[in-house]
Amino acid sequence: MGYGDTYARPARGVLEEQLRALRASDLWLRPELSDDARRRWQALLFDEVMDEEDFAFEHDEVLYTCGGAEETWALFQARLHGGLRGLPDGERVGSAPPPEVAAEEETEDDPLSEDELQTGDEPAPEDELQTEDEPPQKGEPQPEGDRPPGAWPTSGTAVVDTLPGADVPTVVDRRPDSGAPLGRRAPEPVPAPKGDRYLNLAVVWPLSRRTVPEDHTLASGSRYELRLDIGGLSQQSLLAEQARPFPEGSLAHTDDEGRGDWLYVTVVSEDFDFPAVVHPLFLPLKGGSWVCPCEPGGRHLCEDGHRGRHLFIPFTAPEEPGPARMRVYVSYRGNQLQSVSLTTWIAAREGAGGATTAVVDHTLTPGFAEVSELPARTAGVRVGRDGDGRMTVDVVSRHGPVATFWLGEHQVRDVLKEARAALLACHAVWRGEGGERRLENLLGPDNGKPRPALLQDMTKLARLGWSFFQMIARGRHERAALLRVLREPAQIQICREEHQYLVFPWGLLYDIPVESQGELVPCAAGWAQVERDVAARACPAPDGHGLNTLCPYGFWGYRHFIEHPPSVGRGRRLRLTAGRERDAGPVLTVARSNRLDENLAGRHLATLRAGFRQMDVYDRRAALREALTGDPGDCVYFYGHGRRPRAEAGEHSSATVLEIGHEDRIQPEDLKAWAVDEGWDRWDELAPLVFLNGCHTADRDPASWLGFVDTFTELHASGVIGTEITVQQALAGECAELFWESLLAGQEVGPALHRVRMELLRKGNVLGLAYTAYCSAALRLRATV
Repeated sequence: MGYGDTYARPARGVLEEQLRALRASDLWLRPELSDDARRRWQALLFDEVMDEEDFAFEHDEVLYTCGGAEETWALFQARLHGGLRGLPDGERVGSAPPPEVAAEEETEDDPLSEDELQTGDEPAPEDELQTEDEPPQKGEPQPEGDRPPGAWPTSGTAVVDTLPGADVPTVVDRRPDSGAPLGRRAPEPVPAPKGDRYLNLAVVWPLSRRTVPEDHTLASGSRYELRLDIGGLSQQSLLAEQARPFPEGSLAHTDDEGRGDWLYVTVVSEDFDFPAVVHPLFLPLKGGSWVCPCEPGGRHLCEDGHRGRHLFIPFTAPEEPGPARMRVYVSYRGNQLQSVSLTTWIAAREGAGGATTAVVDHTLTPGFAEVSELPARTAGVRVGRDGDGRMTVDVVSRHGPVATFWLGEHQVRDVLKEARAALLACHAVWRGEGGERRLENLLGPDNGKPRPALLQDMTKLARLGWSFFQMIARGRHERAALLRVLREPAQIQICREEHQYLVFPWGLLYDIPVESQGELVPCAAGWAQVERDVAARACPAPDGHGLNTLCPYGFWGYRHFIEHPPSVGRGRRLRLTAGRERDAGPVLTVARSNRLDENLAGRHLATLRAGFRQMDVYDRRAALREALTGDPGDCVYFYGHGRRPRAEAGEHSSATVLEIGHEDRIQPEDLKAWAVDEGWDRWDELAPLVFLNGCHTADRDPASWLGFVDTFTELHASGVIGTEITVQQALAGECAELFWESLLAGQEVGPALHRVRMELLRKGNVLGLAYTAYCSAALRLRATV
């Protein structure tokens, strides 16, 4: 058995096969590729001890740290898969002979023109439509239910050879009949209202490119492709029954000199074998999306014949029979525009009796509308549930999937309980028994603590945060992958699946390794930076962060902007401004509790009144209802207690409630009932920002506040700010004053909340980490005109 001229053993997987091929190509001698990259890659190829996982890790280290490595690898990948992306395929990479079918001339069809790509406006003539129900014509490939796994038709499309056993990361079909056998026109999208475009998704056989019926099982260990496009609604799309269209021309395009936008597709699965890369897709001003060999983000240099209507992503079914799942993300500049969960069934052989379904479970901006307004994001985190009810979290960057982890519901509840207890213990302690039980404040008159007490609090939180970090990145390679993406200050977008009520304390994550015992060493440079610059988000000396270093910027909540934008419904969009267009200052509506210390409440409300043009205060449920259904103002502020009382006779539940006045209580269901009033329609125009500055002393449910968050979002609030723990009245007031002051000065929510955290940290208080923004971090008050 031979392994090439210079290698004495077989490759440790596809990645090493590809690196060997790169070394044997002319790209290895590119002057742009640094000598250090060549040296380190070559050392990997001749290392006989390293396993496949370590090989991949070290390969990526070279890719991201050595000059010219990433660009050279991208060029190699483009050449490797060029024949399937509309590129000239005269020069092939790999030693396997091309399949016989690759030599066949495709003379039946001309290349796809730009006009043909833009199918969103005109349905195809009925006589040219072909559905999966039509019998194939004589000589066409016929998918058989009893075909052995891995055996595919050998006619109907051209393929290009690759390295032995290699997966093809992105396959682009150049022919217009990508859904039908050769010689027939492809099924055109089903007629839809003029101007509507949709995300279409289907599973297809890799050579015939025919759609696998939804009621078929997939064969274990066999190869398939995921077909995706954005355009007219396809009758073969798994999302046809619940697709979310978007209006023609609503995109304010910024890419390719204003001609459209580059979107990116990522597929993640713990069941299927997918290439761990991102797949570019261009969405033009009109019509359907296309794929082409052009550099994503740049100008289009391709000709019409180089473009394909569909993106094809190859994958391999798992060997184990049973249900299998994948998650598909469509993103723009790091924003997760839409996520889709797909579930299918695996059997030993293909055949009837399966069920392939797909559902859109998160939409940041329906129909991908106005995506150019969205600020760039470093990483996206999608939180959902798998078939066993576990919380599934995918971390995705612009380079592809970073990490996936799973937590049981009881684990999430334990994490939240620990996090809340630790934060509470930093500023208050319970005293007394039974009805005499009360909270004793541990903070000084300025809501701060002396330096020794602060370091003690931070040490406890750092150890807890490091344990949380290990929960989401269990292995050394996973932690290194996360740090490669998130070592520097970043913008992290947490996308929660619709109707998903499990949350995680992202701001408390601490990614500097610490031991469970012993003293932590404060980072002098980090603490000096806190005192020097309240807006700083990074330690000036991160290379000094050894084991057991205590640096404030090791916490994600102090280093990153973490946003929790809601999933929005059809006809809605992610809000980046709150309030109305106005020629004067904003208006604040306050719902207050009368069970607070009156002196503290009076001073706090007087401070807020000085900042807003108008402030209306309500302490009766009926009066607040009239205000919210009449003119809620630009901002709505709940100042008081949030509790979870026992359900009384006749009550539907004992969910967390907001208290107003002396005894009035408000639940999410009440807000939905009020919204029946036509007056609530003004919320769609005003999109006020809601701040829930209450405390719930007995809650241990991770979903405690999410009912209010989702309800206010559903009722057109631009965002919700809230805290998950009991906060002393004086501290709660200071946090709100700092936040509103920054927002009124024109800052966005992300920087405003960061300022709250850092100002408190300066005086020895870590409770800024208890506040969360359920909105875009780029949200701001609408400017005065």
